[in-house]
Amino acid sequence: MIRRSSRRIGLLRNNSIYNSSIEHMIGVIPKEGFTNQKLFSLYKVISITFLVIGNAMLLPSLFVETSAQQINTTDFEITHGIASGDVTNQSAIIWSRVNDQPAQMNVEYDTDANFTNPLRKNAQANSTTDFTALAKLDGLKPDTQYYYRVWFSASDMDNNTNRDAGNDLSATSNITEQVKAGTFRTAPSSNIATNSSRPISFIWSADLGGQSYCRNSDDGGYSIFKSMQSLNPDFLIANGDMIYADGTCPAQGPIFLNNTSNQNTTWTNIPGNFRSIADPLVDWNNVTEVRSIFMEHWKYNRNDTYFKEFLKNVSMYSQWDDHEVINDFGAKWPYWNLFTVNREGYPNIVKEGENAFFYYSPLDTDNSNISNDTASGRDKHIYRSFNWGNDLDLFLLDARSYRSQNHLADTPDSNKTMLGEEQLQWLKQELSNSNATWKIISSDVPISIPAGSNASILGRDGWANGNETNNYSYYTGFERELTDLLRFIDEQDINNIVFITTDVHFPAFIKYNFDLNNDGNTTEIHELISGPLSALRTISLADASRLGLPFPKLDGTFNPSILYGEGNLFNFGYIRIEDGRDDDGDDNGRPHLIADIRDENGIVRPGSTLDLRPH
Repeated sequence: MIRRSSRRIGLLRNNSIYNSSIEHMIGVIPKEGFTNQKLFSLYKVISITFLVIGNAMLLPSLFVETSAQQINTTDFEITHGIASGDVTNQSAIIWSRVNDQPAQMNVEYDTDANFTNPLRKNAQANSTTDFTALAKLDGLKPDTQYYYRVWFSASDMDNNTNRDAGNDLSATSNITEQVKAGTFRTAPSSNIATNSSRPISFIWSADLGGQSYCRNSDDGGYSIFKSMQSLNPDFLIANGDMIYADGTCPAQGPIFLNNTSNQNTTWTNIPGNFRSIADPLVDWNNVTEVRSIFMEHWKYNRNDTYFKEFLKNVSMYSQWDDHEVINDFGAKWPYWNLFTVNREGYPNIVKEGENAFFYYSPLDTDNSNISNDTASGRDKHIYRSFNWGNDLDLFLLDARSYRSQNHLADTPDSNKTMLGEEQLQWLKQELSNSNATWKIISSDVPISIPAGSNASILGRDGWANGNETNNYSYYTGFERELTDLLRFIDEQDINNIVFITTDVHFPAFIKYNFDLNNDGNTTEIHELISGPLSALRTISLADASRLGLPFPKLDGTFNPSILYGEGNLFNFGYIRIEDGRDDDGDDNGRPHLIADIRDENGIVRPGSTLDLRPH
């Protein structure tokens, strides 16, 4: 609630008769607030002053309800920007953080940028959530641009529903300096009667601040977000590794080959004051220390100037991968890996890492799109789905919460799983029910690129076994489960499936053809890989082959063919769902999926444009 007495002081300042002599007599409102005695004295000073100026003014109601409880002058500040996320055709999540004190987050939203008739939603921020807050806006219109503004005030526990905001904010001058404004667009409806035919565009990428490629001091931060914002996409899919909790950000970063000058250059960071969660000196049984490390990593990345500007203008869908906790981890494991069996406290870092991810993500923790029969007692889900009208369904996977230990052999006896049985069945059901032209599956691990650190001992971290038949890693992928999923897609004849992935730190587009049910008809899917945003840049498969350098080959199980690939660049992927570029009628009037890779300056990479026709 905005206090009425505070509003009236704001109105006085806007009145022409409020001059410097009155300002001098009133003084500045003390930070500690007013006592009843001070309020009474203030009332007498202003009243006498106006009588001296002239008795034509009528002020009988100017200072009604001026108790100390109604005036709050505590300095509430938004510390890490604002964000919107998990947008549907009728709802959205708004996120922000206050400056380390319990407070109420106030959100006003309207379809008019001038907020002529705003609605209000509130949420509470406290120490439990590291003073972040999430507010869910309901009852929104499909395919509509919304504008919202956020500020913090003293808690008002009785006011947490959508309602008319009236003039609460606009009439209050002493709070407007702490207001942050943003915008998002709701998804179109799949109802043909209300669905528009406008193109849909989005960005997907990951890997932010890894291997000490943190906020660059020469550029003033993660400048790649400026290039991403210039495209004005409908949303971002943050595919995972949006922090590197197992890394650090010293002032002097790594030495790298500068693509522009072709010279070795030292990366310089805006330094981050935090430790790596993987540091052997960090006590994983010290929950306070563990929690602080995760929070400080999130606050560092979310305090980036470019990232904050991007997030207030573009909504996001958040996933996690391993570096939100620690390299190549699984949430259900009793210990991190075979090298750290005796290190105590692993469940603590998983719990605190997961908590921090939820605190700093504009994610709908209600998970209303997850049915009760698949909830398995979990209060929150990272895997979830979103519809964007007749032509696009999104399926966001969680490859960390339910996976078996990486070092296990992928055999029928081990029953090895990446997704867990419930998530796998959920995905199959969602794909079967989808009527959208394009079905995007966002996976934080790749399909056929072998992944995993020290894989010969610790096992594969991605789906693929790899090709090293004389190496134990060959037996440790998650291919049996992936085969089961792809066979289901083949049997059900589900078309126009595109996986979008990241994780390997170079971009590539891969096509797969397989006939897993042996009916003589092949199924085609695509995998589009992007990243990193700002992390170690891996050399590409093609460059490795050309230079004769060792690099794992694509796992050939599902007959992959590379359509595009390169390395050594910061990048992101950009997808449009729009009318095709030809008129031969093969698309049956349905939109194409057009994808490309853009470098840190927003320039399309040569050979990366892919135009997919719907089947």
